[in-house]
Amino acid sequence: MSALSPTLDIETPRQAMAGTTRCQVESLLDDDTLAAARAAIDTVPRWTLVTKLNGRHLDLDSAAMGQQSPAQKAEFQRHVDAEARRGFGYLYDTYSIYDKWHRGELRREVPALCDLFELINSDRFLDPMRTILDAPDIAFADAQLTRYTRGHFLTTHDDGVAGKNRVAAYVLTLSDGWKKGWGGLLEFYGPGGSVETAFVPRGNTLSMFRVPQPHAVTRVGDKVRGARVSITGWLRTGTDPGPGGS
Repeated sequence: MSALSPTLDIETPRQAMAGTTRCQVESLLDDDTLAAARAAIDTVPRWTLVTKLNGRHLDLDSAAMGQQSPAQKAEFQRHVDAEARRGFGYLYDTYSIYDKWHRGELRREVPALCDLFELINSDRFLDPMRTILDAPDIAFADAQLTRYTRGHFLTTHDDGVAGKNRVAAYVLTLSDGWKKGWGGLLEFYGPGGSVETAFVPRGNTLSMFRVPQPHAVTRVGDKVRGARVSITGWLRTGTDPGPGGS
């Protein structure tokens, strides 16, 4: 059974959240749960590469895109980058934990992620988050597995979507050893677009912030060989809408 760390500190992030509307919760999962989640990354049956081109969201087969020639990859990246310069843009791999669970597929495909998603939607996880956020009406969490590798990014946005009832966004980093100079930082912006702070991905650390607020994931460098892998989603109020409702 998935479990939180027995030494979990919620008072430090509670104070940070109250002061800045964002925080990091260190050492979230116990050792066995973290090890199982990390091992599960390699068993994901199909990653989807998501991006936007010509104003349209695209879901692409990540493995197939990875088989393109260097010239094809460079041309695709040029188009993606050009789109991002014109407005909101993104490029990263994802696996929809939330939809897979609701369709009854997650337990069969990646059991460890199923266990972890059920922990995230239990009071064992939600109660500490309710305390940190001073939001007792949080009812559930959605989730996706995300993977950022070289050239991947997510430009500035605020996560505010009418009808989604999002209280806070969270990013639970699973990969370890990430370096600041590699990119993939979670940046937060103040008035005029100035960077107020940036969270460097750290293994087994939950980064969380109230919605809406401007933020982005900086581009991962072209020479980076590692992957920034996280479980990301939102803590939400109201009734869980089910598949497609994330």
